[in-house]
Amino acid sequence: MNVGEWVTKRAVIDPDSDFLKEAEREDRAYTNREFNERVNRTAHALMSLNVSRGERVCVIMLNSSEFLEIFFALAKIGAIMVPMNLRLAVPELSYIVNDAKPKALIYTSDFADKVTEIKEKVVVPNYIRHAGGELKGDPLFSDFASTFPADEPNVETEVEETDVLVIMYTSGTTGDPKGAMISHRNITFIAVHNLLGYGVNRSFRSLVTAPLFHIGALGAAALPVIYAGGSLVLKRFFNASEIIKLISNEKINYMFAVPVMYQMMAEAAEWGSADFSHVKYFIAGGAPMPIPLIRTYQTEKGVGFAQGYGLTETGRLSSLPIEETIRKAGSVGKEEFHVIMRIVDNKGNDVAEGEVGEIIIRGPNVFTGYWNKEEETKKAFKNGWFLTGDMARRDDEGFIYIVGRKVEMIISSGENIYPAEVERAIQSIDQVKEAAVVGMPDQSRGEVGCAFVLPKKGADLTEEALLDGLTDKIAKFKMPKKVVFVDDFPRNTSGKILKKELKKMLGQ
Repeated sequence: MNVGEWVTKRAVIDPDSDFLKEAEREDRAYTNREFNERVNRTAHALMSLNVSRGERVCVIMLNSSEFLEIFFALAKIGAIMVPMNLRLAVPELSYIVNDAKPKALIYTSDFADKVTEIKEKVVVPNYIRHAGGELKGDPLFSDFASTFPADEPNVETEVEETDVLVIMYTSGTTGDPKGAMISHRNITFIAVHNLLGYGVNRSFRSLVTAPLFHIGALGAAALPVIYAGGSLVLKRFFNASEIIKLISNEKINYMFAVPVMYQMMAEAAEWGSADFSHVKYFIAGGAPMPIPLIRTYQTEKGVGFAQGYGLTETGRLSSLPIEETIRKAGSVGKEEFHVIMRIVDNKGNDVAEGEVGEIIIRGPNVFTGYWNKEEETKKAFKNGWFLTGDMARRDDEGFIYIVGRKVEMIISSGENIYPAEVERAIQSIDQVKEAAVVGMPDQSRGEVGCAFVLPKKGADLTEEALLDGLTDKIAKFKMPKKVVFVDDFPRNTSGKILKKELKKMLGQ
């Protein structure tokens, strides 16, 4: 079964159950049958533009029913979706469009100005806009798709599980963005791992507020729930007060978000009176969840957190049981059922328990390679294993702890320092809200750590007090040589701290 057939199947076996609704609009609610019909119309419409098996369609879109309609329509006809990060600058977006060479670019009208600039740089056969009926020029998506039939599309060649369904571009921190090619099979097992890891089933009602152009939201908030037969509520913009109200009013029992969003909710005025009794659990991704924040949700609302480890190229790779979030704080759990994971040294040999090495993996969720980058693809794999570039260790119970990126490792006087270990130690200090550690040049030691620290509101924290608080928590050689206190961190759209921006602050 290819991914496009998921919604076909749901329309057959459970036609009248809820599929999704958009929180902003009362008229945007669809049953399984209605959603599948909309997908079919979209598939016919795209086929009329000569979008066929293997062809690409770029999308610059906010969360909406149409985003998912396009996703499943392309899946049905064997074509490929290229979701683009809304926050990218025009040159970055233009690079991706030029690299993907799509048959069409579909954009939310909010980004019309960016698309106008893209048009000046890249030739795309078809531009279609979503919403913004008052804008002139490109055809409106709803008008375009509504004229086509709702029956299942006929394709010339059968869509296979190994066909690429999504090209998801990475951030390009070490060069041009790389387009990770994710197949129907990869997507299926990304969903399966959420079902196996955390018991997602048809009773789940997911609030989708994180942007769907990221694999975190698409692969955790939407697709597993669709696969399991549950329903979605879509919300375009994140406002903590609005989210709390939605969770209560819509009886949301599942949500994916990054830690900073959960922190904003806990600080909102509505937090104290919010009823989360119907919540099964929340899922956090993009960055580690601070332990004090986990305790706040557990003690004040009775809500646990599902956490794990994953990549754009793989989706979820490991899960930490909800009941272990405190006892195994800092761990990403154990590998998923269909993932084969090893932790190896530079020679490819498995390291001993407790020692640090690179995570390498195999499994049906692992992507097929990087679009138009044969050499990059070759470098990413060795003897059939995907090299993640993430450094980790296992404890005596088999729980995995990520200690940092291989490229972020600090070598100080011949000793290896992993930023994630130092960050966890700093964040264990009561007055610290968040921390990030980067390497900086040092004349005598080659490289040392610099800690950027965001104190809690009202905290009176000095560099001396912070370093004193680290005594006996980490080895002396791991101690930061410099501490910089910040009011906030530069972040990407998934909430991750942009360490390259921190290095710029140090003049690197």
